[in-house]
Amino acid sequence: MNILYLLSGTSIFIITTVDIIKTTLSTKGGGVITNRISRAVWKLFFSMSGQNGKSTALEFAGPAVLIVVLLVWIIGLWAGFFLLLLSDGNSIINSTTRENAMALEKLYYAGFTLSTLGVGDFVASSSSWRILTSSMAFTGLVFITTSITYFLPVLSAVNLQSNLSLYISSMGRTPQEMVIKSWNGGNFSSFFDCVPNMCQMLIKHTLNHHSYPIIHYFHNKEPKQAIIVQVVMLEEVYYLLRQVVSTEVTLDEVKMTMLRTALDTYFSLVKKNFIQEETSQKYPPSPELAPLLQSGIPVKQEASINQGNGQQQQDNRNILTALLGSDGWSWQEVYPTKDIVG
Repeated sequence: MNILYLLSGTSIFIITTVDIIKTTLSTKGGGVITNRISRAVWKLFFSMSGQNGKSTALEFAGPAVLIVVLLVWIIGLWAGFFLLLLSDGNSIINSTTRENAMALEKLYYAGFTLSTLGVGDFVASSSSWRILTSSMAFTGLVFITTSITYFLPVLSAVNLQSNLSLYISSMGRTPQEMVIKSWNGGNFSSFFDCVPNMCQMLIKHTLNHHSYPIIHYFHNKEPKQAIIVQVVMLEEVYYLLRQVVSTEVTLDEVKMTMLRTALDTYFSLVKKNFIQEETSQKYPPSPELAPLLQSGIPVKQEASINQGNGQQQQDNRNILTALLGSDGWSWQEVYPTKDIVG
C-alpha cells in the first residue's frame, strides 16, 4: 500500500467534493476552488479584451467560467479516485486475464466508474475495492449530475440580470434623462412608481449574486444591458434626487429608503467580493446640471450641493468608479462627455 498515493487521492477527492457541495448546494457563495478559477478565467478574458467592456471576447467569459469549473470538478474526482487505485498495485485486475491493471488502465477504470458506464473489462480485485468502486459510481452520478444541473439556476439568474438592466435603461439613457422624464412639474411620481419593481429585482439579483457568484462574470458588451453600468446609473439617479434636486420638491421617502437599501446591499456585496482596488480615479466626475435646469427642475445652490457631498459620498462614488473599471467600463457610459463637469 502506497501511503502517499492514498493520502493524496483522499485529499484531492475530499477537497473537490467539498467545493462541489459548497458551490452547488449552499446559498453562501462558491467554494474556494470555484472562486479562484472564476477569477483566473475572468482575468484572462479581461486581459485579452484590453479591459474594454465593449469587447466581444468578454461575452464568452461567463460561459467559459462555467465550463472550466465543471472540467476541474470532473478532473478532481477522477484524479482522486485514480490515486486511490494506484495506492494498491492489486486493486484492479483484467476481468479476462486476471492480471493486475497498469496505471493507464486504472485511469481508464476510474473514469468509466465515475461516469457510471460500467464497461466491465476491468474489475475490482477484492470486496473492499468493489465497495469503493460502487461508492465512487454513486458519487459520480450524484455530483456530476448536480454539477450540470447547477447551470440552470445560474442561467436563470443571468436572465434576471439582463431583465433588470433593460428595465433600468428603458427609463433613460443618462441619470439626468431618467430624472427629467419622470418630472411632472411638481414631483417625480412616475419614477417612484417604478421603484418597488426595481428594488425587488435588484434585491433578488443581489441574493442570486451571493448564491451564484459566477453570474458576476457574465458580461454584456452593450452598456444598456450591462448590469454594472445600469446599477451605477440608478445610484446616480438617487444622488441627483437626494443631493441635487431642491428640498422644495417632495420626495417619496419610503421608496427612497427602499432604493437606498437595495443599492447599499448590492454595493456591499460586490465591494466585499469583487473589487480589488477601491478607486483608479481620484475624483469621480460630477454630473452636468444644465439639463435639469432647462427642464424646469429646481436644484440646490452649488454651495449646498458641495456641502452635501461629504467624505462618505465621495467614498461611495469612488467605489462606483472601481466597480465600473472592474467590468471594463468608465463614467463615459453613465455620463456622456457633454453631461459631465470637472
